[in-house]
Amino acid sequence: MYSVTGKMATIDLGNNTYKVKEIPENIYQNYLGGYGLGIALLMEEGMNPMTNALGPGNILGLATGYLTGTGAYIASRFMVFGKSPSTGGWGDSNCGGYFGKKMKQAGFDVLLFKGISSKPAYLLIDNGNIQLLKADWLWGKDCYETDDLLKKEHGDDCEVVCIGPAGENLSLIAGISSDKGRFAARSALGAVMGSKRLKAVVLKGNNPIKLKNAEKMKELRKKYLHVFKGGLGELLSTYGTCSLYKDAVYSGDAPIKNWSSSVHEMKNPDSIDADCILKYQIKRYACSGCPIGCGGHLEIKSGPFRTEKPVHKVEYETMGMFGSNLLNENIESLIKITDLCNRYGIDTISCGSLCGFAIECFENGLISKEHTDGVRLNWGDPFSIIYLVEKIGKGEGIGKILSQGFDNSIKVIGKDSKKYAMAVRNEALPAHDPRWSASLALTYFSEPTPSRHTQGSITFPVGGYEMPQFLSTESSGWSQYFIDNTILTQVLNAAGLCLFGFIILDYKTLPKFLRAADGKKWTIDELKEIGLRIYLLRHLFNLQAGINFKKFDFPTRALGEPPLKSGSTKDVRIDLKTMTNEFLSGVKFDQKTLLPKKEVIKRLNINKFFS
Repeated sequence: MYSVTGKMATIDLGNNTYKVKEIPENIYQNYLGGYGLGIALLMEEGMNPMTNALGPGNILGLATGYLTGTGAYIASRFMVFGKSPSTGGWGDSNCGGYFGKKMKQAGFDVLLFKGISSKPAYLLIDNGNIQLLKADWLWGKDCYETDDLLKKEHGDDCEVVCIGPAGENLSLIAGISSDKGRFAARSALGAVMGSKRLKAVVLKGNNPIKLKNAEKMKELRKKYLHVFKGGLGELLSTYGTCSLYKDAVYSGDAPIKNWSSSVHEMKNPDSIDADCILKYQIKRYACSGCPIGCGGHLEIKSGPFRTEKPVHKVEYETMGMFGSNLLNENIESLIKITDLCNRYGIDTISCGSLCGFAIECFENGLISKEHTDGVRLNWGDPFSIIYLVEKIGKGEGIGKILSQGFDNSIKVIGKDSKKYAMAVRNEALPAHDPRWSASLALTYFSEPTPSRHTQGSITFPVGGYEMPQFLSTESSGWSQYFIDNTILTQVLNAAGLCLFGFIILDYKTLPKFLRAADGKKWTIDELKEIGLRIYLLRHLFNLQAGINFKKFDFPTRALGEPPLKSGSTKDVRIDLKTMTNEFLSGVKFDQKTLLPKKEVIKRLNINKFFS
């Protein structure tokens, strides 16, 4: 097969066995790769969505993108998937770096993990040869140490994904680390990996990724390189995603003081910007095959926030959640916090949000110094914030409560704390405010993986999609534009493309890259059907898990209730109910049951999953 290996491995950790089998070509035709393959294969495997996410019945999967490693622009991604212990529904997480390409070179498109190992283990694949090895010597190590030790054991040419102490402790904000700072961070799938006592996956291989027309792929790369050389592409290449932070603070995009205030609450909002970050950069970093290269490595050589090793560049989400969200204006502390989260293996969005929750609970007397080892939790205090991060990462003291997520924290601290929890279905809102861009509220609320800004909305439109002139919630074309972006995002994710790349590159180029890779004549209409099919199955998983998103709460503060009294989003209110109803009508879901209409299910040929 071209572009893909056509193979998957299912590893039963409970009895230390594995099976290798072919993936039928029609599965690729209907779902491409990534979590498209993931949801299809878990449904085919008959996994019960009602299973305990941290029990042996949950299947944890890794899948590479359909175009990942082919040379197609911005195609470097792989995805992790399974039932989320945080939301209780479908979980997936997207990661860049080099692991996705190495999966194909090692011989597989998909790895599925069943059962629970009796002892800590890690998986080694070397050019198709599979071994489950003991990981007692790695258990308890942080993500940096684990990566270093495994590369020392198996060679610098291997690629590693692993969990840190947070995943081992089943923290509900635990992610999965690649390259010491690229993370499949959301959905708490690091806790699933920890529950299976799977410390790491190590890949070695040099199998070529076959293309139907390698020369055509080279032509396309040359033809479209220019689109990444100006505008957003140039900004990201120079500075990384931290370039977005300062404007976000002033525009009302970034959350401020746990979503309760505006830029006027900050003492010096100009104190942190992208140029400040670059002062600490020692080298740049780019994911596999990416012409942008938004990453980098930073270092603080002295002082209270000194880093022992180079740290991946601070990303926008981390800056938003640990910076403006906590009124923290100390740039070196943000680098140190990134270092700590990467070592422990925790999602910075969730951790920053939980810190805001804890500080506001402390401010209002719901948490006292008895709970915090005598430490006073203050807005803007980098030292108390770092104290919280370390406690959460280790799962100790107040951090043990917080590491289990918002629902658990509210249960322990008290129901009065709920109003300070900025989360949907136990998943923290990311650092983009719906009062700045209303469609985000609908994405956070309705997406099968909630609180996910990367899953398609009007806010981050797919590149090349023609934006209509009417974009108010009262306009008849509003929901269709939202739906089209959401569906196209599923396809681009499944292809293995990077979000920032496909914002820049016209989505209508995708059939060209696909044809160069596999020789097939893809059309945009076919790809939209694939996107809808992926979306519906992810949505169906949640329905079968007992999740009807309309029955869950949305933090009213983030909807403008009460409205802010200052800043760019002053007096803004979001009518989420109207937006939701229009969306459900547009996507042809029943308003109460959220089931798709039968004709849609039949057209997409997914009847068997809805029986």
